Amino acid sequence: MNNKKFKVWDYNEKKFQYFELHNITVPDRLLCQWKYPVHQFIGILDKNMKQIYEGDIVKGIYGLGIEIMGEVQYSYDLCAYVVDWHYLFSNIEFDSLEIVGNMIEDYMYDETGKLIKKLALS
Repeated sequence: MNNKKFKVWDYNEKKFQYFELHNITVPDRLLCQWKYPVHQFIGILDKNMKQIYEGDIVKGIYGLGIEIMGEVQYSYDLCAYVVDWHYLFSNIEFDSLEIVGNMIEDYMYDETGKLIKKLALS
């Protein structure tokens, strides 16, 4: 069985609602709105055994010791999940990978970890 997992922001409850493709338990209004898209579980756990979804902010070690931080996104050009359009997950040390937030609930950071802006919820 293919248990694809998703999360979507419930703007009324101000929290994520989680569901699986074979068992959609969220209201239709959350699936049909454009401001907060549905995010898919990418099939990777961070070092704290938390599931990583699109839109999460992660940090980790890339390649030969480069520290990175950015948003998890899907690259249609590369047909792969990446961090900030630059860093392939296949080149990130998985034992260093950690979720530090997400683009809806939390903040947006630059590659050095400096806060760029707090995202406003509406």
